[in-house]
Amino acid sequence: MKVIYRSRPAFFGYLVDFGDHQRELAGTDVVEPPRLLLEEYRKWQDDYLGWEYIALLDDARLVQLRMEWCEVNKMLAGLRPDWIPHRREGVQPVHRVTITKTTDRYEAFSSNGAHLRLRERHYWWLRCPCGLHEVVESSKAARRRKGEHDTPLGEVE
Repeated sequence: MKVIYRSRPAFFGYLVDFGDHQRELAGTDVVEPPRLLLEEYRKWQDDYLGWEYIALLDDARLVQLRMEWCEVNKMLAGLRPDWIPHRREGVQPVHRVTITKTTDRYEAFSSNGAHLRLRERHYWWLRCPCGLHEVVESSKAARRRKGEHDTPLGEVE
């Protein structure tokens, strides 16, 4: 999902990727806006990595996460402010790499100019909250690099 801001024509909305097709939704058509940081935080909570995830966030992203959490849990934020995501001192961060595949499609003529071919070039983007940003050109290399960089669950360095 991607937030879209366009000035010409004026548009605020979301680009939702359904895998086989993409669809643009106007911001006024969306009842519950996407909360990307909160969704990522919930994935980390499923692996019991919430504190380590928060340790990797910079101050601006931590404020954004707290705001998103308070929007979703209004009553709970008033009753239990200690449950609002916050940093804990002395927590060592873990490394969890996310892999995203992108495809570049372009048209290319054959060497003699007789055929127009549609070429597809695939890239795998690796991203870790610790600052790792890499691009590899094969899924095997992406999985290998993820295995090298990730901290195994249950073992915090």
